[in-house]
Amino acid sequence: MPPVRPEWRGALVAASLPLLLPLLPLAGAAQTQWARLSSASPSGGPSWQPLPTANPGSTTPEVQWQPLPEATGVPGGAASVIWEPLAPSEQSLLAPAPAGPTPAASATDRLQPPLSAAEAADLLNGLEPLPADYPPLLRLGPAVPTANQLGEQQGQISGFTLSPFSGGSASGTGNQNYSLRIDAGLTDQLQLSGFYANADDPLYAPISGRSSPPANFWESYGVALQWQLLNTSAWKLGLAGSLETWNVGSGGCDSFSCKGNDSASPNIFNSSGSRVYTRNLVGSLALPLTWQAAPQWQLSFSPGISFLPASQGAGQGGAGSFYGNNAFISGGISWQPSRQLSLFSSALLPLGPGSNSFNADLVYSRVPIVTAGLNWALNPRIALEGTLTNGWGATPATALLALPSSNRLGYFARFAYTPAAPDTPQPQLSPRQRSLASGGLTVNTALVPPDGTTQLWANADSSGNVFGYAGYSISNILQLDLFKGGAFNNVPQSTALADTYANDRAPQWRFGGKAVILSPLRGFPIWVGGRISLGREYPPGSGQGYLFAESISTWEASPSLALQLNPKLAWSGVDTPWAIGLGANIQLGRSFQLIPEANLVGSDLSQSNASLALRWLASKSVQFDVYVSNAAGLLDMGQLLDAGQARLGGRLVVSF
Repeated sequence: MPPVRPEWRGALVAASLPLLLPLLPLAGAAQTQWARLSSASPSGGPSWQPLPTANPGSTTPEVQWQPLPEATGVPGGAASVIWEPLAPSEQSLLAPAPAGPTPAASATDRLQPPLSAAEAADLLNGLEPLPADYPPLLRLGPAVPTANQLGEQQGQISGFTLSPFSGGSASGTGNQNYSLRIDAGLTDQLQLSGFYANADDPLYAPISGRSSPPANFWESYGVALQWQLLNTSAWKLGLAGSLETWNVGSGGCDSFSCKGNDSASPNIFNSSGSRVYTRNLVGSLALPLTWQAAPQWQLSFSPGISFLPASQGAGQGGAGSFYGNNAFISGGISWQPSRQLSLFSSALLPLGPGSNSFNADLVYSRVPIVTAGLNWALNPRIALEGTLTNGWGATPATALLALPSSNRLGYFARFAYTPAAPDTPQPQLSPRQRSLASGGLTVNTALVPPDGTTQLWANADSSGNVFGYAGYSISNILQLDLFKGGAFNNVPQSTALADTYANDRAPQWRFGGKAVILSPLRGFPIWVGGRISLGREYPPGSGQGYLFAESISTWEASPSLALQLNPKLAWSGVDTPWAIGLGANIQLGRSFQLIPEANLVGSDLSQSNASLALRWLASKSVQFDVYVSNAAGLLDMGQLLDAGQARLGGRLVVSF
């Protein structure tokens, strides 16, 4: 079990203050020596410096360690931990004893000070995060802000999507609205946000009187500011505002197959039969109030107003009705049963004079926007959020809008990354575990490279498949797939899935991430993780996309044998194929591994496939795989399709 952060380890002080720091022990000396340093190191951590060799025959009393009270109100600057030596006559420091009778303290119960910079780093990496290390909930879903804010010089990057559970007229996996948002604490009272959102699927419901489903394009980008007017132990009050550009297109075509054809579908604003496109300047104001009712309960209330255009299409065949300005009241509640889990619900009620929804008859109305879901913090740095909601707008000004043409329940999925927050503590991976973190070929492993590791690979096979990958570990438990793609070649077009997602030489581009949920390094007997990716095939292919998700378990049965269980599925507008992946990694001496794999495709057993690879561990950072496989390819959907023949391939992996 990793050590728990004790209150008596030391005190945080400003980097500008003089520090008394422990120094590396002298060669041949049994005691730790000390010297006064003028300031902390630029990195904010302890500075280590050897003292000159002691005079022969000199004696130095054994150094003891004294806890310093937790510093409060320290001036700005990087923080460091300082230690103060006790006089020889003073009692040695012991960890605080629990209440009640306890066994006699042993030497291992004493606080052992670090004797080197490496030991200090290991000690720091083993400290469990404190509750205060976890960022607060900034919003209860997209539509309801809270008065919580990030602290000075803190930042958070989040990506999310809103979508109904089916594609409607657009078919596919849904009418997705994708968004990226960056929040930054300029000061403890002022938070700046920037955001971008994009949706380009046709309207969900067929529109009355229109010959075909109108194309619908929403693109928003802008900035927001939130100023904290009040911050007490129980109450917080903020003033938030946004200024945004909202590009709205209706009619024509926004898909890859016909983009630029302005007569491909009619618009919803007039009878011209062609595309209407308008660039709108919009904005919002809100006054969020948050009450900390109890340590685990927060209630938020926020009145506000959204400034949206009341018409579109003027000068392009005639103006038609649109949403207009809307005042609103909103509120929500959150419950935090543990420091890693928050459950919340919220509602927004538009008051007019405008509207926030329209149906298939183009009748505009006002409907409440309701949200319920959870926020799961894997650690202070990484959080996943999922909700059910009928909201579809992704920015502060558009968040009160329902799904265009059909007010219905959908989902909101969000990933949040807080770079400066503490990571999950864990020991270093062994060389064997680092090689397992490179994954398999068509069956994945549940390990990821350590925080800060970049991983690249390139792959080609005898039938013309070419794929590549670039990933980066933003945590000890999460690797981002920044790029995973390439092109299939010579895949039999015998199924609708192959005909849609594995066309010859059609570019593929996917992104996503793999997370480790449970680990032997944190007391669980096996590795358990999951991975999700999004992307599509580009022209000259179908232009269609799909979501790929997999659950991964890895059991290190012995130092030379690791077994994988890897259920997986692809959610697409064509079908939802699924498979059970089974794999092994067998260490053959110091530099080679044998990797047998099989994917049993439960949705269509004829598409089941198998692979056999030999991995050469050329160095700590370079490895090369040679394999034979009848899978259509290493890229996501390729693991669920049979290639019809055996392929010989190679893959070069580089990590640094």
